[in-house]
This record gives sequence, structure tokens and C-alpha cells, in this order.
Amino acid sequence: MAGNASTLRFNCFLLREGLDSYEEAFRPQYRPGKSNGMRKLADAPLAPKGCAAYLRDMSEKQPAWAKLLAPVFQELEAVLNYSNRLVIFLPVADRVFAVCFGYGSSTLEWSWVEANFGLKFAARRFDSQAMNAVGSRRIDASSRSQWVQIPANTRISDFEIELDGEFTKKLVGKLDAGLDFPDLGAVVATDSVSFKVDTDLNKVREILGKMLETAESGTAHKDLAFIDSLEPLRVKSEIVKDLEKLLVDELFGERARKPRGQPLAQLAVSALNVHVLSFAPPDDVSVENVHDFLIYRGDLEETFEVMSLDALRTALFSFPGKFGVSCLSDIKILARDANGDSASPAKPLKYWLVFEAGDQHRRYLLTLGKWYALAEKYTEKLDQDLSLLEDVTDALQLISWDDWGAQNNWEKHYNRNAVKGRTDLICLDREKLYSEDGDEIEACDLLHVDGYFVHVKPYSGSQTLSHLFSQGFVSAQTIIVDAKYRSDFIEAVRSINPDLVEAASQVPPKFVTYAVAFDGSQRIPEDLPTFSKVNLRSFSKRVKMLGSVPTLARIQMTFKREKKK
Repeated sequence: MAGNASTLRFNCFLLREGLDSYEEAFRPQYRPGKSNGMRKLADAPLAPKGCAAYLRDMSEKQPAWAKLLAPVFQELEAVLNYSNRLVIFLPVADRVFAVCFGYGSSTLEWSWVEANFGLKFAARRFDSQAMNAVGSRRIDASSRSQWVQIPANTRISDFEIELDGEFTKKLVGKLDAGLDFPDLGAVVATDSVSFKVDTDLNKVREILGKMLETAESGTAHKDLAFIDSLEPLRVKSEIVKDLEKLLVDELFGERARKPRGQPLAQLAVSALNVHVLSFAPPDDVSVENVHDFLIYRGDLEETFEVMSLDALRTALFSFPGKFGVSCLSDIKILARDANGDSASPAKPLKYWLVFEAGDQHRRYLLTLGKWYALAEKYTEKLDQDLSLLEDVTDALQLISWDDWGAQNNWEKHYNRNAVKGRTDLICLDREKLYSEDGDEIEACDLLHVDGYFVHVKPYSGSQTLSHLFSQGFVSAQTIIVDAKYRSDFIEAVRSINPDLVEAASQVPPKFVTYAVAFDGSQRIPEDLPTFSKVNLRSFSKRVKMLGSVPTLARIQMTFKREKKK
């Protein structure tokens, strides 16, 4: 069939291998025979061999707004939403796709869906010069989400999103001129792939066959290569079970229930370093609408208002008893607005967490309720790139960060103590310097006579490091392009120690040094969180483009600092 009247947008999910029957791919409540079960449609002669369709039609639900406003406008009592669900199971080569319409995708058992299929295809076949939209989420404590849309086909670089280091959730764009695909319009890639074509299911099957072959072979485009670096882990795999035991132990501490089977200490994951654990609302939560969070465990409920891991823990620990792995799914969290109404769907606890654990060989990540392994090749290349950064710890001879008392253990105190008795190092921390635009920009924390512009931060997570890496680049850039700022900086140095004016006057700054303080045996950069490494590599490249040399230094903190109130 041809013509616009016969075209339809198909949303296609690749199912994992090993299904005993199509009906196993449904969530239990939607399996035929259940009260909300799907109904199998009669076999159709025009459908491809092996194809089967399941329908649930005319599900009724009163909209929340109709229910609330019915006392004012009585006619709203009769207002209902109707939802339909259609799933067509379509055999393609030796695999099966679930083609969903209406609310059909909500009926699928997610453990049977091949995660990232659409994105893997997009990484190989999207034209990076003809993109329409990019959605991504950073897997660190900030959990920053981005959705950038440009209606006209444009280069991916124009979106100003560095996908290297981002968890890409969604891409919309055109296909490149590779295999013989018909005009599918704007293709949408997530776990599924969505495209527009006429309603001949044989043609749909042919297209999906080519997409499957493409996703399983070939090389991702350079601009989209990071998509291949995150390998989805099967929900019921042994490694996921073990990682969730590690997560429970880290989240609940002494309140964690002893896991079934081998003790955590005997599992390989117990040797992994936990790099990130943070509370992060799912992407469908509009932060501006959130007044508080309702957390419930069975019939018990608790609320908390602050969007932080500490607030979450306090609410969790109000519940009695121990916490096991099942709590990651059984405990639910709901965001509420100022009226106490739902500002989000209620989702399991693990959907509200971001977690990273790993060592120099392996990295595992949890975001949006799904587990991923970072590809070993990507980790090796990242570490190889960062190994080229010079470690100037020995050259700078920075003092250890000792316990000087609860009120004197902050960054400004370290920087003041670091220069005591030294003529080759001065402290510029808290020295007020302003750009031509009136922005207060810190040139550096410490300046060394050999031209090291040293920026200091105690390690407290990836957000702190992101600020540190950005700070080093911005200050160097400002010194180069802002003559007034540069002059004021040199005069500030002169007033402290004229012997360092020559080092301060170099344009660009000779060295930009990131000095990180650790209270353990962590190494820099090897033991940084993955996406801190990505940030470090990115900002180091920018520093090099300015003409400066990026360097690293390690500071030993001899105590565990209390959190600042």
C-alpha cells in the first residue's frame, strides 16, 4: 500500500533470546487469562508467518483533574480516559520483535526487552550531520539530564552536548546513506526503534531485519561511539544480583540484612570501590513541582523534603527492621506537589539512585533503575589518555592535610597552612579578582614560582571534581583574554611576594594543576569516578588548547573530615 493514509509509526522492541512463548514476554497481570490480560487476536492470512497479535481495548479510567473538579462541574463525573494496548510479535530472522501501539509497551516484562537496541542501531546508522534531538543523563552525583531539540536537521556538534561520558537515553534523526532503507522519516531510538512506514508488516519485518543486522555488526560513528561503551546487564544475571547486594550494604550499612547465599565479603564485587552513590529523581519528575517525597514500605509511609541521600536515609531508617535486596524493588517513592498530589509515578527505590562501583579493570553503573558495565576497551582508552597527564606531586611538595580542629579543616585553612615557611609558594585563595564583566573568578588557590597555578579541592564526590576541573580552565582562559583581570592578578601577586610576579605574568599560564586531597589510599587519576575521569580528560584538552599544560597533584588527608553543616 502507498500514500500517506496507509503509513503508521511502528515502535519496535527487540526481545531477548530464550522465550518459551510470546505470552511470557508480558508482565504477569497482562498475560491472557488474568483480569487485565491481553486477548490473542485470530491469525491473519495477510500477516507474516509466525506473527501473533494481542489486544486489550477500552480500559477506562477517570482523569485526576475530572475527579477533583467534579464537585464544581458535575458533568465531569462522566468523563473517562480510554486506553488501548496492542502488541504484535513479529519474528525477524532468528529473533522476535514486539511491535507496540497505544499503551502496548507498558504490558511488556522489561527483563525480556533487549536494552539499548535502538541506540546501538542509531550509533551505526544515524547521520551525525542530520540530527533532530538528543536526550542524555550524566551518571554522577549531579545526575544532570538534558533534552535538546533542533527542528531542522543539524550536526550533532551543534547540540553542544558531549555524549562521551553521558548516558544517552534518546536520539532522533535521519539515517545515513548506507543500507537500502526506505524513507522512514525521523527515526526515534531508545531501547526501541520507532519509524514511519506503510502498514505492510512484511515490509516492516524486512526493515527490522536490516536494523538487526546493522546493530549486531559494524562500528559506531565516532560522534556516537560512547553508546557502545555502556553494556546493559541482564536483570536476572548473577552480576546484577551481586551488585545489588553491594548497593544494599552501601546504602543501609548496619541496617542491611545478611544476603542469601554467599556472604558479601566472599563475593568478587566486595573488592570494588564505591565511587558514586546519590539520590537522583527519575527524568519524568519535574523538580520545580516537587514539595516533598512519600516513601512507603508495605503499609508504612514516611516523608522527606530535601532532595539528598542523607534525607532519603533518614526516612528509610524510620522503618523498622533490616533491609535486603528486595527493598530496592519493594520500597516505592512518590514525588508530591504542594497540594499533596502526585508529581510523579511511584517507582521502586533503585530508580531514584545513581551508583557506580569498580576498580582499575571493571566499572559498573546504575541509573534510572538499569545496570550497565562500562566496556573494558573504553576504560583502558580513558586511563591511557589520562596517564599522559604529568603528576607534579613530588615537584610541588605540598604538605599533608592534617586535622587542625573542626573549625579549621576547610579548604581555605589548608591553603593558608600550605604556604607557611615557603618562599616559592603563595596563597591566593579568597583573593577577590573580577573580570571585565564583573564576575568574581579565583585565579588559583596556590601559585608556585615555577608557574604552577594550583587549584585545590578535597575529594568529596564527582560534583566537587567537576567544579575543580572547570575552575582551572576558566581561570586560565580569563587570564589570557581579559587584560584588566590579568593586570589585577599580577598586582595581587606582587603585593604578596614580588618574586612570583614572573610566574604570574606568563601568558598563557605555564601549568594548570589540579590538586586533589584524599583521606585514604586512592590514586589520581586511576581511582576517580568514571565520569570525573571523562571531565578531567575533556577539561585537560581545553587547557592544552589554551597553550597551558594540565597537571595533577595528590594531597594526603590524614583524617576523615566531618561534613560541613
